[in-house]
Amino acid sequence: MLNRIFTGIILVSFFITLLLYGSGLIIASLFSIISIYAFYEWLKICKTTNKDIFTLISFALIMMTIFLLYYTHPVIIFLAYASIFIWLLILFDLLYGLNIYIRTLKTCPKAMGLVFILTTWILFISLGNTTNSEILSYDYLLFSNSEPFYISQYYLFLIALVSLTDMSGFFVGKLVGNRKLSPIISPNKTIEGFVASILIPVIAFYITFTYIFTVTIFLEDIFYMLICCIFCTVGDLFVSSYKRLYEVKDSGKLLPGHGGVLDRLDSYLPTIAILHIWLFL
Repeated sequence: MLNRIFTGIILVSFFITLLLYGSGLIIASLFSIISIYAFYEWLKICKTTNKDIFTLISFALIMMTIFLLYYTHPVIIFLAYASIFIWLLILFDLLYGLNIYIRTLKTCPKAMGLVFILTTWILFISLGNTTNSEILSYDYLLFSNSEPFYISQYYLFLIALVSLTDMSGFFVGKLVGNRKLSPIISPNKTIEGFVASILIPVIAFYITFTYIFTVTIFLEDIFYMLICCIFCTVGDLFVSSYKRLYEVKDSGKLLPGHGGVLDRLDSYLPTIAILHIWLFL
């Protein structure tokens, strides 16, 4: 547990500092590296050969380059809504135990990994620019040079929301959790932890924005925060299902107490799309 806390504090502190003081190019480059490494971990989980890993990562880099060259507003709109639709299907699949996505993961795991991680990368580097109906130039990727904090605040909010959701679920689940949320997919998750991971972040952000920043919070904002918190767990369960399919506990060992990069990125897979629709559409 101490390793998890220590690593979490270092990661959050590093990314907050980077978002506040780093240039857009550095941040975009770092997240691109993180995304590629997460895809590498995804491929290792499904026992991909080194030759195929090289080929697929090269293909992912080509797709990233194509996106940067033909980056348009309609593409982002489509990806945001398509991503939400797919994650809703996964949620219903989890609720009703249909196992359709499990069978899909078994049939084409590499393609699914590429789609999910690449979509997350695209939505991340374009966060804040969804409202612009014109074809966007390179200056609008990730951060606008003229208003860095205007954009960085959304990334900071996303990191804080996901981190608080994760910590609330983890600690409450450890302390008072008795009833298993999904004993087959993720035996350590409890219903008590899941409820806490929804309520604590929403209450904390409501108090923070209302009484510290004196920002008006509407019912719509509370609704979307609840949805983000719920889908943090959905993203976690989705990746856990994939790992369990191949009898792997963690996606890697890079982050002590957390596992691999993919283990930390799982909650962001659905929430980045929700944030786009909430704040910019």
